[in-house]
Amino acid sequence: MDPEVHSLTGAYVCHALEPAERAAFERHLAQCATCAQEVAELQETAALLASATAQTPPARLKTAVDARIAVTRQIPPIIVHAPARPAVTRPKRRWFTALGWGLAVSLAAVTAVLGVRMDDQQHRIDQAHQQNITITTLLSAPDVHTGRVIVSTGGTGTVLLSRSNDEASITVSGLAKLSPGHTYQLWMMGPSGTRSGGLLPPGSRSSDSVLARGLGDAQTIGLTVEPTGGSAQPTTTPIMLLPMPA
Repeated sequence: MDPEVHSLTGAYVCHALEPAERAAFERHLAQCATCAQEVAELQETAALLASATAQTPPARLKTAVDARIAVTRQIPPIIVHAPARPAVTRPKRRWFTALGWGLAVSLAAVTAVLGVRMDDQQHRIDQAHQQNITITTLLSAPDVHTGRVIVSTGGTGTVLLSRSNDEASITVSGLAKLSPGHTYQLWMMGPSGTRSGGLLPPGSRSSDSVLARGLGDAQTIGLTVEPTGGSAQPTTTPIMLLPMPA
């Protein structure tokens, strides 16, 4: 067996192997406890990271779309030409004209609001798609590693890291709800010092991921509670210290 087979764990988890390669690697898995354990860890990490990027469309979006469909003509109207009739002078219906303009303005407002909501939803979908691409790239790296620790105040932290890609995806789940005016902040810690690794999204409690690029000599990922907007350096004791695999 080629010694490089041990570096195929990430590609196997991503289903990136050719059928013949996959079959050969699965035969190797049956005999290699180290690769079997790494595959299990990568699959678990991939599932956790995927859940972090999942987006559930709000119920109001479907309601707005249904309302828009209800007033949108699907096919052109059938026009029947009736025999010409003598012209009849009728009084002007100013109220009917005003009602028509009112409906037009209301429809324009609904359309604008719907457009904003759909744009926001599309932005979230695009972000999730880009994050999934990044995670897939990390999983395919030959030196991909994972790590996991318990957060002291509740929850867990997981890192998916590739030194060759100089990237890491940090996921936290089950965090305690913070009081107003506070946020969770990640830190990259190493011999050269401590620098910010980014803020978790506001209201983070379930699963959230942050992508860190430019790992440098960082050896540990820290997590602290900071004032809203973050801090230049940690101001509280870290509630998580997650070792970064070499």
